[in-house]
Amino acid sequence: MGAAATEGRNVEEKNSAASPPEAEEATDIGAYLRQREALESAFEEKFTQTLTVMFTDLKGSTAIAEKYGDLTSRQVIQRHNDILFPTVKEFRGTLVKSIGDGTLSHFESALDALRAAVKIQRGIDELNRSGKFPMPVLMRIGVHTGKCIVEKNDIFGDVVNTASRFESSANPGEIYFSEDTYNALSDKAEIYSRFERKITLKGKAEPFSAYKAFWNPEEIEIDLKGGMKAPAAAPEEDPRRKWVKYGVIFAIVLAVVGALAMSDRMRNFGGEDRRSIDHRIKAPAER
Repeated sequence: MGAAATEGRNVEEKNSAASPPEAEEATDIGAYLRQREALESAFEEKFTQTLTVMFTDLKGSTAIAEKYGDLTSRQVIQRHNDILFPTVKEFRGTLVKSIGDGTLSHFESALDALRAAVKIQRGIDELNRSGKFPMPVLMRIGVHTGKCIVEKNDIFGDVVNTASRFESSANPGEIYFSEDTYNALSDKAEIYSRFERKITLKGKAEPFSAYKAFWNPEEIEIDLKGGMKAPAAAPEEDPRRKWVKYGVIFAIVLAVVGALAMSDRMRNFGGEDRRSIDHRIKAPAER
């Protein structure tokens, strides 16, 4: 073997010693992680978006079908659709899907979402005032803002689940929305709303702040005045009368106890107590 070949082999052995398999593996993992970060960044940029999601649900649709028949139930849903679908479009929203008597929509603007929710509730109220149906039609609406995955005509992510939980936490006729939606409102004074209460959402460790958007002018006026007045507290009782009352009760208790004791003594006077079942133990007869 020539000197040049020997020298080349020595160089390869030195390079191999300088770059052990662990170093190559570390280099490969680093490259993989960088590729993954780039892919996730591209995915987030292309497929994720911060949106305000709105869930709606009609209350008692099953009961309506059972009591008034399938035709009436279908008519209610149709009138519901006639109110909701154009309203979502009017406020630049996207109707993702209709799920029986519920819907899922999203908006780029949180304020547009609340505008749509308010108009929908007012439309349902007008439907009830018209007397079209023999029972009231009531709707719950929940709204939440956050980042979600947008894929073709559908959306995915925790923001969707959270909006659904807000809807189920609301009472019929109410609009509940999250603190994230409140913070995202470009004009917080346009729609009268306020913090309502803390709610615990299914699958969430921490409670959420629920805000309520008001759509009924009469309810707004009542709320601005501080709500319904609490009933006046009963006047405090005179302490002397209270002690007299306790004394009378104590005397009655003593009288009852004394009467029971006297009755027991009279029952035992002149003989043994007679019982329906003789519990006394008799000594065996002597033989």
